[in-house]
Amino acid sequence: MDFSLPEYVLERKKKAREYVENVLNPISPAMEEKEMLTEEILDALKKAEFYGLTIPKEYGGQGWPMIDWFPVEEEWAKAYSMIRMLAHCMNGIFWRPLYIFGNEEQKKKYLPKLATGEIFAANCLTEPETGTGKNIVTNAKREGNEYVINGRKWLISFPWSQLLYVFAATPDGITGFLVDKGTPGLKVVAMPPMMGTLGVRHGEVLFENMRVPEANVIGKVGQGLEVAYSALNLSRASIATCCVGNGDKLLELSIDYAKKRQTFGKPIASRQAIQWMLAEMGTQIKAARLMAYEAAWRCDHGLPFDMEASMAKVTAEEMITDVAEKALRIHGGVGYTQAYPVERIFRDVRSFHFEEGTTEIQKLIISRSLLEG
Repeated sequence: MDFSLPEYVLERKKKAREYVENVLNPISPAMEEKEMLTEEILDALKKAEFYGLTIPKEYGGQGWPMIDWFPVEEEWAKAYSMIRMLAHCMNGIFWRPLYIFGNEEQKKKYLPKLATGEIFAANCLTEPETGTGKNIVTNAKREGNEYVINGRKWLISFPWSQLLYVFAATPDGITGFLVDKGTPGLKVVAMPPMMGTLGVRHGEVLFENMRVPEANVIGKVGQGLEVAYSALNLSRASIATCCVGNGDKLLELSIDYAKKRQTFGKPIASRQAIQWMLAEMGTQIKAARLMAYEAAWRCDHGLPFDMEASMAKVTAEEMITDVAEKALRIHGGVGYTQAYPVERIFRDVRSFHFEEGTTEIQKLIISRSLLEG
């Protein structure tokens, strides 16, 4: 398997890197301060043709395969965390369930708008008492040609989105629904501010006798968990890629600082302790990158990759925790101040442990795959 990158991918990667450094990062502090996407950021993302990169061309996207997208996603991941999450979601998990399970009318209604950034999407699955599995208590009762939904979701990223994937219990099992923003009975409540990933505005989504037409069922009735999980493996590999991008950025910052910072008349880059930390960081990042790329390659070729995706995520999230710790130690006390980006990245990367399942969940998936052969 050859993971060398073709010239056109390298060119896309270079453009993304330059755009993040020169355009997005200078205007992103205001986004974090206001805890919301600013119009300036939204305009900049549209100018960068940021959306719909992996959505099939027949629905208005650019149709990139994942093995082309992941190297570019690494560069978007070096932006502020809100941008990273948008890149991950809008070019990965938020269109695939619709493309795989939606009917043609649903695809034509939503996919072109997702491809241009006209609308955003949110995945409403996780619940406070039951997590994300088959025991969710949000329920949908059929009345004529409608479903009446009651319940509560929380820790939802982008809950203010125009399109919500909502999963509720029906007599035949969990069923997925497409819900438009503003539907009567739908309420979004902001959750307490997070440690990092500022601007995403996680929230609770409440349903009180919310009525949804039968036509808004995605997939078959009772097929909801299959719909919900259809993008999960890819999302895990994508998160691994985002970890790699953040690791790259921390390594770049650490190398630059180590060359400039002097102690006892010598740059700290000349100290063996610092050299070993840099060597370990670089090795861990490369290992995680190759694992994520393998998952992308298997996805593009229609091969099972659930184990590979979980392996990539476990490796990458453990890598980024260690790399962030080393970067902070290399920078010393100044790295702990908000004057240096290491402080922000150190906080932001903690969320990787919870997104799309904890390390422990990934290890259960891996062990099950190994035991089943």
